[in-house]
Amino acid sequence: MSTMLVYLMKVILISGLLYSYYWFCLRNAAFHPYNRCYLLGITGVSLVLPFIELPVRDLATGGGPASPLWVLHEITTGHWGEAVTSQPASAGWRVLLTGPNPGYVIYGGVMLFFAVGLIRSLRYIRRLSRNYPRVQDTGELPLSLSCLEGWGNRERWDKVRFYLTDEPGTPFSFFRKIFWNRQLDLTSTRSQQILRHEWYHVRQRHTADILYLEVLRIVFWCNPFFHLICREIKATHEFLADRYATSGSDQYAYAELLVWQTIGHHPTLTNSFFNTHLKRRITMLTQSKTNRPGYVSRLLILPLLFLLFCAFAIRLSRKDVLNGSPLPSKALTVVIDAGHGGFDAGTISKSGINEKDLVLAIAKKIKQFSGAYHINVLMTREEDIMPGNKPTKEEGLRYRTQFADEHKADLFVSVHVNNAPDTARGMQVYLSSAANPLFQKSSMLGSVMIEAMKNIFATHQLLQREENIYVLQAAKMPAILIECGNMANPGDLSFITAEQNQEKVAKNILQGLSLYQQALAEPPSSEKSTTTKKDTRLMDIDQLILPPVQKKGC
Repeated sequence: MSTMLVYLMKVILISGLLYSYYWFCLRNAAFHPYNRCYLLGITGVSLVLPFIELPVRDLATGGGPASPLWVLHEITTGHWGEAVTSQPASAGWRVLLTGPNPGYVIYGGVMLFFAVGLIRSLRYIRRLSRNYPRVQDTGELPLSLSCLEGWGNRERWDKVRFYLTDEPGTPFSFFRKIFWNRQLDLTSTRSQQILRHEWYHVRQRHTADILYLEVLRIVFWCNPFFHLICREIKATHEFLADRYATSGSDQYAYAELLVWQTIGHHPTLTNSFFNTHLKRRITMLTQSKTNRPGYVSRLLILPLLFLLFCAFAIRLSRKDVLNGSPLPSKALTVVIDAGHGGFDAGTISKSGINEKDLVLAIAKKIKQFSGAYHINVLMTREEDIMPGNKPTKEEGLRYRTQFADEHKADLFVSVHVNNAPDTARGMQVYLSSAANPLFQKSSMLGSVMIEAMKNIFATHQLLQREENIYVLQAAKMPAILIECGNMANPGDLSFITAEQNQEKVAKNILQGLSLYQQALAEPPSSEKSTTTKKDTRLMDIDQLILPPVQKKGC
């Protein structure tokens, strides 16, 4: 599951919970200014809260520090190689629509659909501004400014642009523009109430609220609660304007005025006097003013916000990497080698995904989260190049091990993705030959890594290639090579291309590295150590992976 999808789900969940509170506790209440702020606040909280992470140290001791049970895995000889396939140049559109992220194309298409509606409304308002005359001096209008008392003065009223139109759905306002219907006599009492109504929309900048929510509806069209919030904020605007328009006048006569006109067409971005929510507007107008304000219903949002903050923002910080054991005092320096790079794409899937890009993404996430694990990560490459900008694969391989040696790294981990037959799946860990003087420590690192990874993905026993892997054999520190799944297997490919899963893999690799450091600090005793032998009839990698079509050098 990608990070973007997780974020969208969190936004929908938070906005849904907050909107549910509004629906049951605030929707039919008369404190409209509070409701306006609350509805706008829902969008802000739901958009920002998923990004907030407040680490809180887990104080649970769990009975004190404990040492892990080390499982030393059996080592099996297997073939290691990947068939390199090419992607036809004419398959670009097919990759775009059928690749691992076709949802982005669909999502963008729906956004475009909603954006067209917004653009049409803006063009409609622009057309009205051009086609109908603007009253140059609002002071020449046949009305008394006394109807606007209580909100601004003559100087503020002079900033309003007033248009006389014959359009259905008028009068309505848009920012500082008021589009008036010629059939309404500005000198009548009814017209002055309507003008007060529109003047209030202008003074309170209600159009900005609607425009903001319309943009949110475009970007987050999949969130039904943003659509509902937009509808409710428009109703709240009308309640506020109605209250101002009827101050000092007959509310029942104003309610009759609302029914007097049939609702006409008006763009979604405007504040039209003859808008929807007619029944609710009349109910709010005739609601008794003797009711005490609902302070309790407004304060109930505090515990809800607290629960949301605890659920989405607070993160229990890692007290240790396993069972409460303290972190080592000395940071572990690890070279993370993202395989291939530059002109060497590695394995290419049928949908056009390059292995070099996948492993680089995983390597970057390992470095991103390494600080929380007390590990100093160095990368042989941080962009799409052959490490060291070397012109050949052979020189690139030598550079990787030289880089680790020059930086006095404690460990070397090379990250790859396999390309075996599509029936094979899962992660694999490769070691150097048994003749390597660091073989025992590398075996321990590989065993710990399998234990750390098996919780999120299928893993196999430790493997050795019949022909030595250069970077493992030449490294002057314990070294392993991790195959993060099989690109030929649809399930593996779908898993490893999801950003959320890449983060899981990165964190589990870091956890394995931390566990290895603990193993060095406290070597496993005979009581804690056990050697697990696999059923070779089921797990022998030779039965799962065919001989390679083309061996890739590492």
